[in-house]
Amino acid sequence: MRKINWLLFFAILLFASPPVWAISSYDLEGIINRAIAANWGMIEAQEGVQRAGLRIEAAASEFELKFFPAAGIGLSGDDASSDIDFSMGVRIEKRMEFGTQIELTPSVQRSDDQYRNRANLRITQPLLRGAGRDYTLSGVYSARFGKRTAMRAWHQREIDTVVDAVRHGYEVVRQRELLRLREESHQRLKDLAEATDIKKRMGLVDAMDLYRVRIQLAQAVEERNRSLEMYTEALDALKIFLALPLDEDIDVRLPMTFDRIYPDDAGMVQTALANRIELAQIRDALAEARRVSDRVKSDTLPELDIRLSLSQAGEPSSHFPGSTPDQTAWSISLGSTTDIRRTAQKALYEESVISVGQAARRHRIATDEIAAQVKREIRSLERLDKAITNQEDQIHQARGQLELARVKFEHGMADNFDIIDAEIALRRSQTQLVSVVIEYIVGQYRLRAVIGTLVHP
Repeated sequence: MRKINWLLFFAILLFASPPVWAISSYDLEGIINRAIAANWGMIEAQEGVQRAGLRIEAAASEFELKFFPAAGIGLSGDDASSDIDFSMGVRIEKRMEFGTQIELTPSVQRSDDQYRNRANLRITQPLLRGAGRDYTLSGVYSARFGKRTAMRAWHQREIDTVVDAVRHGYEVVRQRELLRLREESHQRLKDLAEATDIKKRMGLVDAMDLYRVRIQLAQAVEERNRSLEMYTEALDALKIFLALPLDEDIDVRLPMTFDRIYPDDAGMVQTALANRIELAQIRDALAEARRVSDRVKSDTLPELDIRLSLSQAGEPSSHFPGSTPDQTAWSISLGSTTDIRRTAQKALYEESVISVGQAARRHRIATDEIAAQVKREIRSLERLDKAITNQEDQIHQARGQLELARVKFEHGMADNFDIIDAEIALRRSQTQLVSVVIEYIVGQYRLRAVIGTLVHP
């Protein structure tokens, strides 16, 4: 009977206990890898690359061997009789990379109970407008430029995603550290309030000391509650960024240690100019603008085409599919047509020349902007480095002030005003130190991003 009771007791404990869910832990590498794999921006950038690849396939399909089957049927006749007519054939086309257009159309026709076979071959070769690989393959070249642009956009998105991942991850750490510091400050003020209440009942301090510490304790509770809310919001923002369910419990563990760096301005600028993907894109866009300008310039030329035609036909026959084509006719001609003024084409060419000039200016402007970005990030790190040293000194002084004020208060040499003042100064310095340290760590990643060494293509 006792064994049955014990089994019943353990069964109740087993089913009554709430389930324990595993908490996913993320370090910095895990956050970055998850962001690159699941962030919506990265997915959209990858889809942009895929779309660009499909555009290349569509542009290159213009040079495939194409088949166009054709068929028709009809009824014709007069008062005396009627007849069913039909035709069927296929048109085979091939466009060559130098502009040559080849078209072959074999067919068979039935009319008046007679079958007739035909085969036509037509070759057209542009000599001025439309001649050459640069003109003919212009659509393919534009699609390839679009693919390179999409690849660079994907790479830039990857860089931005890494920086954002670091920023979101360390924002969680910052809010968690601020919450911890405010909880510690709240506990110290709570202990001080209890000690002041005891001294008040003993007549060692007056009511003003008790009011003062209770007011500050209430403010500390409010700061702690607000810090808890901000910590929860930072976790939610990270989950959204990582495409995680909001109800999933995660633990973020990122190092607060860092190495101070003292970068060289000139060297960093040169590194950025050599590595920044924006400059590679601008140089590519300049080359594309020049290519398009040459393409548009050729449109100002008149059309001059040489055409070769070859046709074969068979004798009418009452048997399907008719006799073999044995009658040959051929022709060769040189034809030209054009708008004498070609105003629209010339205007488009002048516009393309302006686009080339704009692309060249963008390169110079981007170079200056990148140099300014690098210097700005370096100045920011230098400012944060000084701020870290300053906050560390203030924390040291605030702790000394707090200890001295506590000793005086415990020995009845002073009221609790100096303790509260030192506590406020210590809490402010500690929270500011956490913020500037994390900003310095994130700033190092931003500096690597602006000099183009954060993510290698």
